Amino acid sequence: MPSSRLFALIVGIDAYKSGSIWNLESCVQDAKKVQAWLTHDLCVPKDQICMLLDHKATKAAIEDRFMSHLVRNPAIERGDAILIYFAGHGSVIPAPKNWFEGESRASLTDTVEVLCPHDHHTKASTGRNAGISDRSMQALLTELCKAKGDNVTLILDCCFSPRQTKELLRERRSLRWTPSPKSDSSDLLSGLWGGASAQKPARNNGFYRVDAPTHVLIAACRPGEGAAEGKEGGRLTAALLEASATLQLHNLTYTQLVNRLAAMMSANQVPMCAGRHKERVLFNGVPFVPDARFVPAGLDEEKRLRVEVGSIHGVVLGSELTLHHHNIRGSLNAVLTGLKVLEVHPTWSVCKPSTPGFHSPRRAWAKIRKWHNRPPFRIHLKKTLTSLLRICRLSRHIPSKLTDDETDTKGTMNLLRVRSSQAHLSLGFSGNSAHIEHHDDLMSLCRRVVRIDNTMGALSLLDKAARFHLHLHRRNPESPLRNLVQMELYKLDPISWRKTGTNLLKDGQAKIDYEKDALYSVVMLNNSQVDLWPSLVYMDPNCYGITMLYHPNAKSKAPPLPKSSRLEVGTGGAGSEALSFELKHGKPLDSGFLKLFVTTSFVSMSVIEQGPLLSLQTAATAVTDNSFSKAGPDELWDTTHACINIQRMA
Repeated sequence: MPSSRLFALIVGIDAYKSGSIWNLESCVQDAKKVQAWLTHDLCVPKDQICMLLDHKATKAAIEDRFMSHLVRNPAIERGDAILIYFAGHGSVIPAPKNWFEGESRASLTDTVEVLCPHDHHTKASTGRNAGISDRSMQALLTELCKAKGDNVTLILDCCFSPRQTKELLRERRSLRWTPSPKSDSSDLLSGLWGGASAQKPARNNGFYRVDAPTHVLIAACRPGEGAAEGKEGGRLTAALLEASATLQLHNLTYTQLVNRLAAMMSANQVPMCAGRHKERVLFNGVPFVPDARFVPAGLDEEKRLRVEVGSIHGVVLGSELTLHHHNIRGSLNAVLTGLKVLEVHPTWSVCKPSTPGFHSPRRAWAKIRKWHNRPPFRIHLKKTLTSLLRICRLSRHIPSKLTDDETDTKGTMNLLRVRSSQAHLSLGFSGNSAHIEHHDDLMSLCRRVVRIDNTMGALSLLDKAARFHLHLHRRNPESPLRNLVQMELYKLDPISWRKTGTNLLKDGQAKIDYEKDALYSVVMLNNSQVDLWPSLVYMDPNCYGITMLYHPNAKSKAPPLPKSSRLEVGTGGAGSEALSFELKHGKPLDSGFLKLFVTTSFVSMSVIEQGPLLSLQTAATAVTDNSFSKAGPDELWDTTHACINIQRMA
């Protein structure tokens, strides 16, 4: 799946340096849960998340990483979603003279709200560390807004000045609030963020600025209330994470979300949101993009349940899918029913719901659950003394005999355990690496033995390998366009991006001497008398990655590859990127495949993509309109492929 354009600074503090501040119990846990939500559900890469926990979350560190990871981060583009999350103590400190806008002095009852970093209330060179005041935070947010735009969310799971009731005092140690008796107004002034001196806040706005133009605030409670934590963590964070698993977030504004959170939390802690843009959808919708694994589905004119995947995608009779209301990732998308394929056409199929009496929506989305590849993908498990236990555990999940359903394995593919002479690949283990030996003829054109990190788990790895094999070997048995559709590969001049030299592809293979940063262009040739819609992918056997290099625009009316024409990919034209190859240090050679799919009508092929290195182009090529394609009765499809071998020059 593609990575998300969301960046985050996450702070969680349980342990405080000052002995006068009691420690908390679940702020670090909450911070880690928020990180897991971002990475697992919203597909945010870990390098886009900066997390500061306990002793690493000092005042200086928080301010420094705010600037380096957010304000000055060149990877963040204007409009990208930015999340700042804080779980820890809040506090108040007496306001200094001339602190508020339009007033020459502060009254004895005026206070300033502060976030308490790890070193809060400890002595510093200029006095005592008084935390990060609302004025400093607003100055930081102003700099961030100027640099990266106003799509900024500030979540504070803490409180500042709860009313001192008997019940509150009795449960004081479960509150994310601390008094700061030794800090005074001079400490606030000496600890101000550099750009905050000229920005005087209005009286008693604190962090709850109703009209803030720079960000939207989600606060754990209203002013005067307490923010509590329990076994499940902070009440706000627990409710937010529960909501993320039970609500369609891509349809909710900040106001609607916080109203839902309030209904989930106790009556004495009511969350609130503030900011000029609180009627926006959460994160302005940035992480909630179409998921390419979903394809249009619904009732056709004959009231059949039709799904926009067919034989070109590898679907066969008996393939299983699930039906859903939408195709947005990171947002609750419950299964409406299971589906089984009854009819297979070139680019679409007819399915039967698994739920008796189910009435399908007119338009919906479907996701492949089981390809039911036939014959199954055959695997030989190599036993060694060091891997015997892992191999035995894996063997329990991969049958050695066909059943009535052919196989009964986990994952999306049918797997079968066989002897090495019958296998598509042999699998062994060494430490944290999986050693794979390919046996099929097509893969022998590339490196026969590869080593892959086994971080995803052996079953998931084999499932990816089986899908890779399915898509690499898939062809139309009728070959209607045999030898009429071809590919050529050219090196590009690095300055002009013009093709140089001759076609590097000879008899379906190319041998390339590796040059760092060298660029290449693929030319697709249509020598047939039919107009075609091409989709080009690169298939990497080193990680079983399948990445889209060219995908036609679904809104285009004209086929990109008309009869007797050519289409160049990677020479600067719209919708394509130049192809480059990376040969890791010390590696003498590498290899991969170019595979071209062509059809006589538009069809989305992004459903076959897989791997960790997918770009945002996946989201761009995912279908956003769940209407059906206009496939005719004489629809054709075909494929061609080429093996690319890259070798280091002596």
